[in-house]
Amino acid sequence: MRILFAAGTQFPFPRLDEVVLGVARKRPAWPLVYQAGPGASLQRFVSLPNLQARPLFEAEHYRQLFAEAELVVTHAGMGNILACLEQGKPFLMMPRLARLGEHRNDHQVDTAEAITGIYGVPCHDQVDSLVRAILAYDIAAAPAGIPTEAIHRQRQDFGKKLNALIRSL
Repeated sequence: MRILFAAGTQFPFPRLDEVVLGVARKRPAWPLVYQAGPGASLQRFVSLPNLQARPLFEAEHYRQLFAEAELVVTHAGMGNILACLEQGKPFLMMPRLARLGEHRNDHQVDTAEAITGIYGVPCHDQVDSLVRAILAYDIAAAPAGIPTEAIHRQRQDFGKKLNALIRSL
């Protein structure tokens, strides 16, 4: 299975590093790609021939890798989540946690909980749990993508609600 792991474009993500290493070692035949985030140390990934890891990929190359991926495993950043939803790409989430110093606050936890509640996308906060979910993931049983027009409509509704909230403050 071709998997794209995405830690985002702001910080390294050590827990996702562990997930990537766990999957790469247990499924050496699977082609894996990891955008590890700026400042990420890639030393641990060099010896894994099935893994292509970089802190960041050029935008066009990243779009190509995204398109080729059969599964995306991502932090709970809105850019990747929206891209997955809009393109009908199966994905799993691991939100960054403030208590572990992975982000400034827990907005990714809130985002992941909302996406799980609305779309049923699995969210994991433990390395072992996410590794098991990836190894057991059945592409054939993945839910069908959400129609693009529904996503756009929901984004517009959300934008209106957010603007109303901001005006009320």
